[in-house]
Amino acid sequence: MIKVYKCKEKLLCLIIEKIPAMIEAHLQDMLEKIENFHEVIEDIETYRTSLYSVYTTVAGILFKENDEYVKALRQIEKTGYKVGVYYGEVREMSRETFLELTYSIRIHSFEHVCYLINCHLSHPEERSFLISRFFEILNARFNSCVNGFLFTKDKLINHLHNQKLSIMGQMAAGMAHEIRNPLCSIKGFQQLMKKIVLDKTANTNDFLNYIDICSSEITKVENLVSDFLLLARKGDSKKNRWEKVNINEVFQKVFDLSKYFALEKNVNLHLSLPLTTLFTYGISSYIEQIMLNIIKNSISALDLGGILLINMHPSIDNKEAVLTFVDNGIGIPESQINRIFDPFFTTKEEGTGLGLCICKRLVEEMKGSIIIQSKVNEGTTVEIRLPLATPQNTLSD
Repeated sequence: MIKVYKCKEKLLCLIIEKIPAMIEAHLQDMLEKIENFHEVIEDIETYRTSLYSVYTTVAGILFKENDEYVKALRQIEKTGYKVGVYYGEVREMSRETFLELTYSIRIHSFEHVCYLINCHLSHPEERSFLISRFFEILNARFNSCVNGFLFTKDKLINHLHNQKLSIMGQMAAGMAHEIRNPLCSIKGFQQLMKKIVLDKTANTNDFLNYIDICSSEITKVENLVSDFLLLARKGDSKKNRWEKVNINEVFQKVFDLSKYFALEKNVNLHLSLPLTTLFTYGISSYIEQIMLNIIKNSISALDLGGILLINMHPSIDNKEAVLTFVDNGIGIPESQINRIFDPFFTTKEEGTGLGLCICKRLVEEMKGSIIIQSKVNEGTTVEIRLPLATPQNTLSD
């Protein structure tokens, strides 16, 4: 090792004195390049303090004997890896921001420290030795930091990929089950009609009845495929058919239609609409589908004489239409409430489990939100919020 110890104390003090200016230059760089840097870092002062601690450690390593230097280098690799994991896993920083961050601090530290070394060491070999060593320390620190970060992100990507495969598997199983049910009926009646023909016991009325049943089952499959495609075609509706929709009018239409379901189940519906007409941008038929789906779900959960209260009003800030559906039905168990929007999840004997999933998709596509709260044996509340159409809120938004 080249002997640079005659200037060690002086140079070490100068480097440590320069660290705050180096950190400040880095922070200014980040504030200019990353718009939401304060949110990304969360606490600038804590970040500043941690950088100061790191670089005083780095400065100390710079002048260690070979054996101690190698050990210190391994230690800084370990701590760097942990820092990378922290930014990837805890802070959930994006790759672009993280790489920009590490590049900036590395450039500024190298620039400041190399300037001091060049100014205060006259011997070329000494300068070259310390600059090479400082470069090696920075590499050890930031390569391990990046490795920790990328490992975390890769682990997250693998987790999301496995989740995606799991969801695809569930959806495929759900589709297979829902399609097989009507196919079994169609196949059964087709075999029955074939047997009747072969036995020469054909009856026109029987045949017409069987054909009607098969047609009904085919319609079920068509509706299922349409619902599934609706889930897959995110954004298509907005591009093609969005319009200004009178929500009061749609609500009244759906309510009038729902009265028949209520009479059949012998339950009570109550509707409350605001005196002011509320408008949103979307597709009228989709909004009908959302409301009808929620109402039918609520009615199916009601016992004889149960009540469903349907209400709509503008939000306090007049930016949203708030639609609420409150029933005193059987409620949803806590263990199932987190799964109600999953495709093909249903607690009913009949039903595809796509209804609420589609509702959520359509509501969110119209930049709205849907929340469901429920207690077993007390009832369920569904709240849907849709942005109101205003002069500022146009189709081009």
